[in-house]
Amino acid sequence: MDHPSLDPRLPVGLAGLHYAVTQISLAVRDLDPAMDRYHRLFGWAPWQVFDHVLPVHHATELRGVPIHYALRGAEVYVGALNFELLEPLEGPNLWTEFMDRRGEGIASIATMFLEREDGDAVKAAFQDRLGIPVSMRAEIGDHIEYYYLDTEARFGCLIESGSGHAIDFVKPAKVHPHPGAEPGPAPMTSLVSPITQVSLVVRDLDARVAAYREAFGWGPWRVYSSPTPGGLRDVTVRGEASSVDVRWAQARVGDLLLEIIEPGSGTSPWHEFLAAKGEGLVSVGVTVSGHDDVERVRGACAELGIGVLAAGRVGDGAEWVLFDSEAQLKALVQVGTGHAWDVTTPQRTVG
Repeated sequence: MDHPSLDPRLPVGLAGLHYAVTQISLAVRDLDPAMDRYHRLFGWAPWQVFDHVLPVHHATELRGVPIHYALRGAEVYVGALNFELLEPLEGPNLWTEFMDRRGEGIASIATMFLEREDGDAVKAAFQDRLGIPVSMRAEIGDHIEYYYLDTEARFGCLIESGSGHAIDFVKPAKVHPHPGAEPGPAPMTSLVSPITQVSLVVRDLDARVAAYREAFGWGPWRVYSSPTPGGLRDVTVRGEASSVDVRWAQARVGDLLLEIIEPGSGTSPWHEFLAAKGEGLVSVGVTVSGHDDVERVRGACAELGIGVLAAGRVGDGAEWVLFDSEAQLKALVQVGTGHAWDVTTPQRTVG
């Protein structure tokens, strides 16, 4: 499989590189139960679990200061996208800071390359062009450098880059659900469910869209709003009918939709997230084939004690359900039959 950064559909960003979203990472306090629930609900396998400790995990730095930290990580490929759970073990690090400030959740997206020279070019370009330094870095073995850019102020979330993910270069400490496991239908639903979207809640949608366009070249962005004829319809929040005031924009980055959401007035899960936690990555989106499949996932979630936070439709087309899944899955998960990009006309297009 070609590396996602070689996808010819990707535009050119800083340093003349093509930036794919290669990974979505969650910061968690205990990765094993979350890993098992994701496998049972969505069939994602095989999970590879790594002990990122000395001597393999080394050269650790936080804000430019050499300092020891260690962690466990679990990674799984969902199609070409790497989905990761990160459990800090010791030492100061960004994931512990994130959880102390916001609780467990989606901590970052990554746009990873395969060669150190590309990772070095990204670091230099973000520092020189945008004044954005590296906030944390480490090396794994003799090939991988990963680092986090200090991007929360400009982009609304942490962004990681470097020269590879552990799953591509490192032998795991264990494999879940068992060695030799393959991707396939979920044990609880018999469905195959890809990740098709990651969503970010922000205070200023237009500023964030402009920032992502400038740095990564991502676009065009399709901008929507609700309530409008092509917006959100038949919305319920915790089972009660709700009129949701929200703007959102979507851009296709390879096979993944990046969605930026700006809540307006009133109450919705996105208003609540912004008020409680500030700007950040709020949910991952999983697509299924139709209403019956949505209901199968709803039933499986109910078995695990996961209720529905909100539900509705986009325009006359896609059905969506946002599950109240933070306690069990350490993130909000939205399951639906499509996205606004697929089924309704945007108010405007940027880029």
